[in-house]
Amino acid sequence: MMITTQTPHALRTMRLLCSAAAAGTFALASASAAQAADAPVSSPTSPPKVTTAAQKPAAPSRANRLQAICSSADLNHDGKVSLEEFHRDIVQGWHNLSPDATGHVQLSDLAQVPRMGKGRLKRLAAVDTDSDGKLSFKEVVESRMAYFDAADTDQDDQLSLPECVAYERQRRGSKP
Repeated sequence: MMITTQTPHALRTMRLLCSAAAAGTFALASASAAQAADAPVSSPTSPPKVTTAAQKPAAPSRANRLQAICSSADLNHDGKVSLEEFHRDIVQGWHNLSPDATGHVQLSDLAQVPRMGKGRLKRLAAVDTDSDGKLSFKEVVESRMAYFDAADTDQDDQLSLPECVAYERQRRGSKP
């Protein structure tokens, strides 16, 4: 296949996606990182904490959830998520969604996933740009790259936690 008119960003994206086909997990698999951040921690010297229905653990703040997500995607542990790490995360996240034999993820199937909240399902449905009730890899990549480009305010092809937090505040209309 010959591609004749590609922007430098599109070419960079395609090159990194090809090299990323073996690893990662950022926003699509953020549920597992957020769940890990929600899990109570115990040490070998203290017994595990037992949570009753009356004693629910405090919900982690948005910044803490973003920290957990960024940390899981930051493969070299330098405090930033590079474009390559982000691409690897997209690929791993896609595989975690378990595409079917046609290479798509049915939105109706995602509604059955435990801990798939209505908000997360609504955000994933918004990625379905052709409104066919299923997600393609292309739709997911385009959506995630739009996030990366919008959040990368200093345009250094790396996302820092402060950039992600600021972008999420802006996107959600939250106050600092």
